[in-house]
Amino acid sequence: MSVLALSILGYLAVQTVTLARQQNVAELEWQLTNQSVDRLRKFIDDKIENFRIVVADPNVNAIGYEQQTFILEGHLAGDSSLVELSFIQPTDGFETARVVRGYDKPIHRVLGLDEPAVAAALKGENYFGPVFFSDNEPRIVLASPVTNQQGVVIGLLRGEANLTTVSPLVAQANLGESGYLYVVDQSGRVIASSSVLSNRLSRGTDLKRQPFVSQVLSTGLAPALNTATIYNSNIAREKVFAVGRTIPKFGWAVVVEWPEAEAMAVVSEVVGRLVAGTFILLLALVIVSLWLARKITKPLRQLTTAAAQIGQGKFDVVLPTASQDEVGELARSFGIMTQGLKELERLKDEFVFIAAHELRTPVTAIRGYAEMLGDASKDLPEQAKEFVTRLQQSGGRLAILVNDLLEVARSQAGRLKVQTSPQDIVAIISATLAELKSLADEKKHIIVFSPPPQLPQVMADKDKLQEVLVNLVGNAIKYTPPQGKVEVGLRIEGDSVVTWVKDNGIGITAEDQAKLFQRFFRVESDETRNIQGTGLGLFIVRQIIEHMNGRIWVESTKGQGSTFLFALLAGDFLEPE
Repeated sequence: MSVLALSILGYLAVQTVTLARQQNVAELEWQLTNQSVDRLRKFIDDKIENFRIVVADPNVNAIGYEQQTFILEGHLAGDSSLVELSFIQPTDGFETARVVRGYDKPIHRVLGLDEPAVAAALKGENYFGPVFFSDNEPRIVLASPVTNQQGVVIGLLRGEANLTTVSPLVAQANLGESGYLYVVDQSGRVIASSSVLSNRLSRGTDLKRQPFVSQVLSTGLAPALNTATIYNSNIAREKVFAVGRTIPKFGWAVVVEWPEAEAMAVVSEVVGRLVAGTFILLLALVIVSLWLARKITKPLRQLTTAAAQIGQGKFDVVLPTASQDEVGELARSFGIMTQGLKELERLKDEFVFIAAHELRTPVTAIRGYAEMLGDASKDLPEQAKEFVTRLQQSGGRLAILVNDLLEVARSQAGRLKVQTSPQDIVAIISATLAELKSLADEKKHIIVFSPPPQLPQVMADKDKLQEVLVNLVGNAIKYTPPQGKVEVGLRIEGDSVVTWVKDNGIGITAEDQAKLFQRFFRVESDETRNIQGTGLGLFIVRQIIEHMNGRIWVESTKGQGSTFLFALLAGDFLEPE
């Protein structure tokens, strides 16, 4: 939940920074646009103002040719942007005097009274004409009435000005390293631009078809103040923030474009730092959360593990009880319970050992008397013979039970004596199978044993190993239906020799396999109900194998038989006979 909240806050912070930067970019662009518009407007106003002539003498109704020429040459010398100037008669539009930069004797023209500049000046108005291009240079026509002190128009002053002098006004109008500005006339042709565009945008380039330029020229302002339009610019060849506005009365438009990549670079840096900071914070949060979770759950996991170990009969569990919280109290109570169970287990093992040991003598006596009765049973009635046989069988089972109990008690008490030495496992298996042949014949089983030709000895206790084999092969015979098959095999795996006993009997479920080597556990099913056993055999087998530094496991599928395998350390190879 904290991570989600932090992620949402991080996202909102990024959006806030982005929007703030976009607003800041728009403000900077509008500031540059307005400054440039004001500068250009002043340039035009100053040029028009300097163009106007008022004769001081109120009674003068005309200016002579020499004076006209003097005035024209003075204006031409004083304004480098002027290309030509002329005096025009207000009566017929004829040029009475004309000077052209670079020409000594320019031709006088009849412009007529309908010519736009002449018509405007005749009305007493200053005229600033549309831009036109000559020799790839932008020019305009200027006109102004020449009046006396009475305001009577006594002549017209008309001229052409080169607008290349506008370029220095906007050359340094840049934003960052790649933001730029350009000025277009009423037809969308470029008049001047920032120095950034010196190699990309030439004067006279027609931008009227550019949607944004067209929008600015048609509406006078785009977009709304303090906002910027984002689009893919054909000039920058990438996405830009753009604003633009026209210069009132003149129809020119000033457009500012700033590539988004540079304009938002500061945001990218801030976002990068924010993401890095958020990541570090999230990482710290995760680490702290994991540490807290581990601190909280570790005692609970230890209790869970301890409970599982106790369930397996392991009572030597030590739990940390240092904490003073509820978990610590639970651990202390658990420890008290464990010690009680351990003591009960010790008493039980001691009782079993004493009881089994004390039972061995009377059981041996019972079996001895039963054998004696069996030897003399030929003179007894048939029913008495049957009773003697049952007595012998029950005595045998009782002896097995007592021996198993003693074996278990010794193992639990650490008294199980196992002495390992190199043993010929093939010979031991052969002897075991010979011993159990009669039991297999009773159920008409086939027993197969084909050992590999070359096998090393195994490190084992001979008697204990035979006890293991008797148990495993005996179980295979018992739990396989009549006319079954029992296979015994050997193989080498690394530094061990693996022995396996396989049958095609009833099989064992995965659930029962997990409990198979526990004390007193027997698989309960319809197939096993009539098979006698104590549930101690496989427990004793595992104890013996582990005391011989080996391991034992089972592979089985219900209804498809079982394979019991155990591995013992290999010894030396036998000398060939």
